[in-house]
Amino acid sequence: MFSFLDMINSSLSYFNLDAKLKSRIYIGIAALGDIYLVYVTFRLFMNHVWLRAFLYLLAMVAITYFLYLNFVFYFLGKTSQLDFLSPRFAKITGQKFETGNNTQSSFKAQQQLAQELANNSNGVFNGADTIPAVVAIDDHEQRNLQAVVDNLLEQGIFVNDYSGLSDQDIVEQYAQTNQPVPALNARSVPPYFELVHDPIRHRLEIYIGMNQMERRAVGHIVKIGLTDASTAHHRYRIYLANLAVVGGPNKIPGRRGSTIMTTADYGLNAQVAYRERQK
Repeated sequence: MFSFLDMINSSLSYFNLDAKLKSRIYIGIAALGDIYLVYVTFRLFMNHVWLRAFLYLLAMVAITYFLYLNFVFYFLGKTSQLDFLSPRFAKITGQKFETGNNTQSSFKAQQQLAQELANNSNGVFNGADTIPAVVAIDDHEQRNLQAVVDNLLEQGIFVNDYSGLSDQDIVEQYAQTNQPVPALNARSVPPYFELVHDPIRHRLEIYIGMNQMERRAVGHIVKIGLTDASTAHHRYRIYLANLAVVGGPNKIPGRRGSTIMTTADYGLNAQVAYRERQK
């Protein structure tokens, strides 16, 4: 019986299956083995082979316990309150372990924080007075942008969760858009951003950061709508209405429904408001 189950288990390694699906199949295979172990244990007790029956009983209880934990995790998408071994094992191995409730609360808190930041732009502007801007980023600004994003990710303000999409969702979205899905959550608005006119280089520089004290230059506006930035700045007062960080590490479809991680530079999506200069 166990040889047959081991053969099925080994055969799965030849297929490129989703990790969650493969884990569910393993649970089914282990459940078959556990049922067989129940039968063997029962027969040993019936034949009064007490020592071997007791050892088989201990093994059956342990396997059933781990089957239960894995079933709750891979089929129900949460962790069991009876799982007292995983936190201790994670502490020994140095991994982070969170219960399902803590994970869900943390994810909701991150979503709420991201939503608050998205709504907390530089004031409220009339939609008719805002227009998309084209942002260029040189090497120095790219290094600054990378440093700021790393800091915001470390602080939990930005989240790398692929906007909550699973690998299957990423494959389906790529088939529709032919665009990679970035790890950085959608609407990643920095806590602080401002637009500063650099009189020396004659350009509109974008600064972002955790706050004004830690701001860094991360890009500069080269076009506002179809108008060159210098011309627009000469005719209008330009204000940075909203800003979002885009791009960075992303996923694209791989073989047989899997995904592949690729890298890219971060970019900026900017919206500016304008008002005609008074003569």
